[in-house]
Amino acid sequence: MLEFIRPVRLGIVIGLLGIVFGIGWAFWLVLGHERIHATLEAGVPVPVERGPAPAEARPHGHGNHSHPGDGHGHAAPTSVQHGDAHAHAGQVHRDAVMGLAHQRLTRGHLHAMGLGLASIIISVVIGLTSAPNGIKAAASTLGAVGGILYPMAWIVMGYRTPALGPELAEKSVVFMAGPGVALVLLGVVTALAFTVKDMFSAKKHGKEES
Repeated sequence: MLEFIRPVRLGIVIGLLGIVFGIGWAFWLVLGHERIHATLEAGVPVPVERGPAPAEARPHGHGNHSHPGDGHGHAAPTSVQHGDAHAHAGQVHRDAVMGLAHQRLTRGHLHAMGLGLASIIISVVIGLTSAPNGIKAAASTLGAVGGILYPMAWIVMGYRTPALGPELAEKSVVFMAGPGVALVLLGVVTALAFTVKDMFSAKKHGKEES
């Protein structure tokens, strides 16, 4: 094993697991589409339907009555048209929420693949720097863990979207997404800081030798 990989090997392994998870989740999104859709459907709140008002609760104004033979009767508006309109609007909203839920589940796959690869690259870069082995191991591992937490937050948010709604579902995973982003940034900043430090150190040594 290359010596520079030894301190960051755990971060590389976690990054590889993230890529494998992203691939597996992509297969499940295709092969298990019906089961996923059924699970999401089960979380959609059932709207309360209101039936037509009872006859005794309707207004009995003179203008609303029609008498046989007078030719001036006016048909009272029914609740059927209003019910159809509400049902159509509810179905449109339901379809939009379901579409958003599937989109969020798909983003979980994309982020798992991307951040898994990023974790491996960050770990290798950190391993090549002059950082102490303890810092290399911590930054690499924590950054890779963040690369797992963030995609998982998207998946959990996708499953919660039908039941909680888009905004509440997003707020419910802040405790996962926030630390995930912070840990990934920790790995990026560590790699960048020590890379810049090593570049300036190399230039300084080059000037001293010349």
